[in-house]
Amino acid sequence: MKYPARARGVAILACVTCTLLFGTAAASAGDYPDHAIRLLVPGAAGGGMDVVARLVANTIGESLKQAVIVENKPGAGGNIAVNQLAKSPPDGYTIVLGQTSQLAINPSLYGNLPYDPIKDFIPVVLLADAPNVVVVPTDSSIKSMADVVTAAKNTPDGLDVTTPGIGTVSHLTAELFARSAGIKLRHIPSRGANSALIDVVAGRVPLMLSSIPTALGLIQSGKLRAVAVSAVERSPVLPNVPTIIEQGYPGFNAGTWYGLLVPAGTPPDIVKKLNVVGNAALKAPAIIERVQAEGGIVLGGSSAAFSEKLRVDNDKWSKLIKEAGLHQD
Repeated sequence: MKYPARARGVAILACVTCTLLFGTAAASAGDYPDHAIRLLVPGAAGGGMDVVARLVANTIGESLKQAVIVENKPGAGGNIAVNQLAKSPPDGYTIVLGQTSQLAINPSLYGNLPYDPIKDFIPVVLLADAPNVVVVPTDSSIKSMADVVTAAKNTPDGLDVTTPGIGTVSHLTAELFARSAGIKLRHIPSRGANSALIDVVAGRVPLMLSSIPTALGLIQSGKLRAVAVSAVERSPVLPNVPTIIEQGYPGFNAGTWYGLLVPAGTPPDIVKKLNVVGNAALKAPAIIERVQAEGGIVLGGSSAAFSEKLRVDNDKWSKLIKEAGLHQD
């Protein structure tokens, strides 16, 4: 049976299209990766997260036998890097090292972000969790979270607490604890972590929530006293400092997690391959040592577990941000 020329042309085009589509899918899954991968980091070069990112990139690159090139994309609270991932092809060749801030806090804090943390990404693997540490001046009478509660209740306008700025993980952790304890903490936003620490060391502000690496030197030198850490487990670099959970607040866990994500639509077997090499990288001694030096805890796990963590934290932080009336333009 003969077909009209036009019909034959349509059939041929359909066959070619199918071949291209299925051929591309097979290549992206079976031959992945066949060229270099970009790892977007929402921060400047040289920081703690950047160092961890480069160690992870090198280790994953060795496993995949392809270069994993770190690209630093600071700015807008890390939103620039995450938004770039959302606009990237879902082929596994662009990954982001995302954090709590960009994926669980900023979507509620900023009213007009161009990405959706749940719909636009596939979480691959959680890398680590870095808690905050509650610090006070060394001559302070505050030695526990119970003392924090007592001091706050005895201060008419609420106990002053400083953090690196409005909407930071430190700020929201302070808000979360205040609500958990039924106290008032008056937020004193600073121009960054270092200026906030100076104010606490000088006794101008009685309390601060800080990332552990930023405050660690001052704690070790005796210029600050560490009262608690905000994670489920004690920090390896502050083994004698109890968690907030240990001090009477079951389930309290608020810190900065970070992990690898790819664009929504990335083939499942590519996600699985990245998850496998990501978990393997977390067993490397150099990565464990660096994460712990940053006050963090190595995590790992499945893509599904990371997805659930992302959903739960979005619900937790969005509820708190709404109740506290916080927003950033």
